Parts: sequence; C-alpha cells; structure tokens
Amino acid sequence: MAHLISASRRSLTLSLVVTAALVAFTTPDFASSVAAANARVTLPEFDAPSGLAVTGTHLWVANAGDSTLTEVDTTTGARLVQLGYGSPVFGFSHPLAIIALGTDLFVANANDTVSEVNAIDRGPVRVIGGTTFRISHPVALATVGNTVLVLNSGPSGSITEFSASSGAFVMNIRGAAYAFDDSAALAVTGTHVFVADKGNDSVTEVDATTGKLVRVIARQGLSAPDGVAIGGGSVWVADQATSGVTAISAVSGRVLANRTDANASYGFWHPTVMASTGANIYVATPLGTSPMVTRMSSTTAKPYWFMCNTNGPYYFSLLSAFAVAGPDLWVASRSGANSKTPAAATGSLTELNLMSGALVRTVPAP
Repeated sequence: MAHLISASRRSLTLSLVVTAALVAFTTPDFASSVAAANARVTLPEFDAPSGLAVTGTHLWVANAGDSTLTEVDTTTGARLVQLGYGSPVFGFSHPLAIIALGTDLFVANANDTVSEVNAIDRGPVRVIGGTTFRISHPVALATVGNTVLVLNSGPSGSITEFSASSGAFVMNIRGAAYAFDDSAALAVTGTHVFVADKGNDSVTEVDATTGKLVRVIARQGLSAPDGVAIGGGSVWVADQATSGVTAISAVSGRVLANRTDANASYGFWHPTVMASTGANIYVATPLGTSPMVTRMSSTTAKPYWFMCNTNGPYYFSLLSAFAVAGPDLWVASRSGANSKTPAAATGSLTELNLMSGALVRTVPAP
C-alpha cells in the first residue's frame, strides 16, 4: 500500500566474569580476538536487525539473531565488516538496541549487559553489567551529556545511568512513583527523559541529572504507547493499541492532540518505532499486511506521506529501528519476508529520502 499526501526491539559466553561493576578487556589474546572478530568481511545477510546507530558516514546494525554488529557505509550501502561473529570478546548477546556517543557505540544485550565498542578501531572497550547496575530486560538506550541511559523493561522497570567515558555507575531510577510497567521507549530533550510505558498507558518524565520524577502523564488518549520522539516542542508518542499518535507539550506535560488514521491520512496501524529530525516525525507501522513508514510535521501533525511495500517497492517486514544519516532515513526490517533477495531472508535495510520518501536503496540489493 502506498499513499502520498503532498507530492507524494541470555547468557553471556565470555571466559571473563562480569563483576558487580564492569570488566575491561585486557586479556593476553586481546589483539587476536579483535582481529578474528573483524575478519568477517563477506557478509551474506543481516540477522534480525533490531537497532541502528550512525557515526559519521557509517551505519551500525545490531543483529539480534546472531549476536553481531554489521558496519555499513551510508554513502554506498556497502557492508564493511561484521563484529562479534565467532568471537565472544565483545560480549554481544542478542542485542536489542544500540546508540553512538562520540567514537563509541553502546549495545544493550538480552543478557542484561551493555557492550561498549570503539567505532574507529572496531575493538571492544568493556562490558557493563552486574548487580550494581541493575540492568534488566534492556529495551532502549539514550544519552544525556556524557551519561548513557538504559531503559529496563518489565513490571519492575527502571532507568540505569552510567558514565560513557569510564563505565562507572551513576544511578538507577526506579520506584512505584515512576509508573514503570512494561516500558518500551525513551527520548531526551535537554536533561529531561520521557519514557513511553505500554503497561501503564502513560509517559513518565524524569530529570536525568537528579533522577527525580517530574510527572507521569497517563491516559488522555495514550494507549499502549510503544514509541516516542521529540520535535517541534512536543513529545510524540506512538499509540499502538489505537493506531494513532499523541502529542504532549515537552514543557508543561499537557496533552495537545491525538491523531489516528480514521480518515486514512497517516497510514498508522499499531505504530511503534518513532524518529525525529526536528521538523519532522517519522513513524513505523511494523506489522499487518503492509508495513510502512509515515512522515508528519512535528509542529502541525500534518501528514506528508506514508510509504509501504507496493510503492518502490520497499520490502518492509517487521520494522524495528530508524536512523538518520545526512538527507536519508535508514529503516531496519527484522524479517526479509517481503524481499525478493534470497540473502535478505533474515532481515534487510531500506534507505529513504527524508523529505520525499523516495527509495534510495535496499541492502542487500534486490
């Protein structure tokens, strides 16, 4: 389906022990382990890509299926190298999210750890985890200054903060007052963090510098919120249960508007992942017969277009992550069910122009 309005998401197999604090990799075979991990340069496919991050002109893809990272050149679409394949030194375990800060990448793993990787030399830095950090079912990452935030899901959810430069524990934000119950996504503006919580039909605002609760915004149209992005002075929330989005004032916390696809203008169908470029909000509809990406104004909620498999074609299937690189939006599909490329059977990437939605390329190429 395509429609144009104007021109158109356990067990670590390390020989080292992750302590209650953190472990830096200083083993004698460090160099050989890194070399072995970097050796896989013939890359036949992705494997359930679940997170995307950008450093310069390089796109990093977290593969939940085979516990690896794939590096992609955003200018050519070429896959450069795959980290972690056949080597446990990075500590990857079915990674669920990834974020870049400076020259480092932070990867949230399903075994309740975060792996830090240097994006320049492609070497492991440390694995962060243990009882002090209280990382549990991590589903999303964000940064505030030099601090990394880990969103921990489940009925006893929390936010873990640690120093990006040293890996040192900063704090764990938790408690009944925060209303964390199946938290799904978070977004940051300034030092304030907004957490979309599916179980509580709410958005929680927290001051990341102090850990103090600012407010909990509940109901008012929020329904199983599964994605969040900030743009145009608003916090935009994907309401999975109602196939809509809710706009909340980033300053006052007041609900400003609810938008659904009642008149077939947005293409929403149980939306989840969201991204922002400031002026625009991008919303992923991952499921159903026609997965799609929607572009809308961050100030007026005007829908510009929604693109799906019959327009391009885009080969979307189980959309899982967005990343913005230059003028383009990269979209990860966890499955290759809609692709005509045999090598894309376990997932693919689609590159779209941010403004027009025009297809730039599919990786692997059909």
